[in-house]
Amino acid sequence: MTASCTASAAYVNAVLDVAVKAGAPRARLLQQLGSGEFSTPLARVPMARLIALFNAAVDLTGRTDIGLEFGRRVQPGTYSTLGYALMTCDTLADAIALVPHYRRLVFDYGYSDTALSVAGDQAEFAWLVQAGQLPYCVPLAEATLAGWYSFGRWISNAELALTAVHFAHDAPADTTPYAAYFGCPVQFGQARNALLFPRGFLGMPLSQADRSLHLAMREQARAALDHVFGGTSLVQRTRQALTRLLPKCEANLEAVALMMELTPRTLQRRLRDEHLSFKQVLDELRRELALVYLADASLSSLDIALLLGFAEQSSFTRACKEWTGSTPTEYRRRCESGSP
Repeated sequence: MTASCTASAAYVNAVLDVAVKAGAPRARLLQQLGSGEFSTPLARVPMARLIALFNAAVDLTGRTDIGLEFGRRVQPGTYSTLGYALMTCDTLADAIALVPHYRRLVFDYGYSDTALSVAGDQAEFAWLVQAGQLPYCVPLAEATLAGWYSFGRWISNAELALTAVHFAHDAPADTTPYAAYFGCPVQFGQARNALLFPRGFLGMPLSQADRSLHLAMREQARAALDHVFGGTSLVQRTRQALTRLLPKCEANLEAVALMMELTPRTLQRRLRDEHLSFKQVLDELRRELALVYLADASLSSLDIALLLGFAEQSSFTRACKEWTGSTPTEYRRRCESGSP
């Protein structure tokens, strides 16, 4: 399974459904997707085909604003596991901070990223796109911002009156639908694609915040990332199994071997053939995940200990000192000062 510029089947199917409801013949749209599999939850579609699908949707419907129509119809499942992790965050700021960690589950545009910046009483959430191997896709850019806006309003159960919306591409002939959709000035030909809004929105509590469910959804998102972008070597399969079992405190040799349909002895032997032990794989995965989790201010040390499968917070603290030379609190302070 390749990690190069792909989109989730859930996102592709959402675009397909929107285009069909807007009047595009389904058969013509399917021609853009080829014969690949995109009906299973973890299936991936090359980004080039998603871009072709968006462009075909515009051509076949005559709707240059098809990205706005997509935004009107977004649901948690549109964004795969990430959607459910976002909706269970505590605040809008927590949800925005989570996007960069798992955005590739939705689509991987290659040379793109998300960024939140705050200046004074205003905030900007941007989709940054650089020149790369894939062409800039206008309807995808518009669907991205329209989807963010719609989903943000839904998870916060608030109107979220924006200050402005910026698009990097040129303005269409008719900009009326854009002003009507976003309810604010929409400016084209800007430096980046971004939603601009009052800083106070960041502290908004989310209507379906659920700490326990959120941690479970994050674990599923992490496992999905590992599955989609991690490859299929024995070590990677072991890591995938461990990622699922860690939050359950079941990350032992027997449980992993059972999930991989191997005997514990066979798994041990095959890992030895690759000059590794089960403990080494477990320790390295925990270390990598710990550094990711520690970068997320919304997770407490206890949360991280549970996600990593430690029975006690003190065990995680000792492990963190071995990995970084610092306690979790000290490590975070170092990161904040720019010297991790």
